Amino acid sequence: MNIAFFGTSDIGIETLKSINEHFSVKAVITTKDKKGKRNKILIESPIKKQAIELGLNFFQPEKFDDNFLSQIKDCQMGILFSYGKIIPQNVIDAFKYGILNIHPSILPKYRGASPIISALLNGDLYTGISIIKLTKDLDAGDCLMQKIIEITPDDNNITLSNRISYLASQMIICAIEFYKDGLLKPKPQKGNISYTKKFNKNDALINFETDDACFAVRKVKAFAGYLDAFFYYNSKIYKILKASVCDLSATPATVVKVSKNSLIIACKNKSISIEQIKPEGKNAMSIEAFLAGHKFQCGQKIT
Repeated sequence: MNIAFFGTSDIGIETLKSINEHFSVKAVITTKDKKGKRNKILIESPIKKQAIELGLNFFQPEKFDDNFLSQIKDCQMGILFSYGKIIPQNVIDAFKYGILNIHPSILPKYRGASPIISALLNGDLYTGISIIKLTKDLDAGDCLMQKIIEITPDDNNITLSNRISYLASQMIICAIEFYKDGLLKPKPQKGNISYTKKFNKNDALINFETDDACFAVRKVKAFAGYLDAFFYYNSKIYKILKASVCDLSATPATVVKVSKNSLIIACKNKSISIEQIKPEGKNAMSIEAFLAGHKFQCGQKIT
């Protein structure tokens, strides 16, 4: 079976490696290199880097024209995982078995770009993986296979993405084989449809006056390794990398408790205990290391 893999972000790396071990990956399709800070360097996608490491042919098409179709003419199936661009119908139809789309949610819940972040931000107890037939409509294709995944209290965007990445790499091998042999029958998605949005920096801002502590901690978990939840203090950005909810209450956006190894800030409801932090322009550090060089007092306003 000759496969074309469509992907961009690092969540698809394990799937690309797994497919390459079991089948023949004839083409890896990823997005164009992005400009780095101050446009000085170009940043390659994680999937492009992996394709180079595996010695695979990769393509970064700006449009899906006849030239592109000639590059995938020997492929019987496409696999897509976090590619980031809409695939036109003529490309889907170019494959004998179409394109299978791996989506990190239990569809039809959380169609769209950010299902893992959305699940963590909403405090969901579980999420999952859906393998569907790719169609022109966003994440709306018939379902071939699903797996429910528990979200543990310690999970954040990094740990949950890593777990989904590994499980998807195992599921897709079964899906390819079973679908090729006619053992998997596509079924329409069932349930209430919901959509995610593409999050930006403003979504990751923690406002101690308006956010309750539970939601603030969910932001820390949801945006870990991506935007990273943050707050402003003395006009500088402080990213919170790990935190927990504390039952103490006080005036929102004030320091409730401070010691050599503890910094607790009041929110709209309850408080947040910061455990790991990254001050602007500095490396990540434990709260103990941070407090060794920064002085706070109880009742102090954090603005």
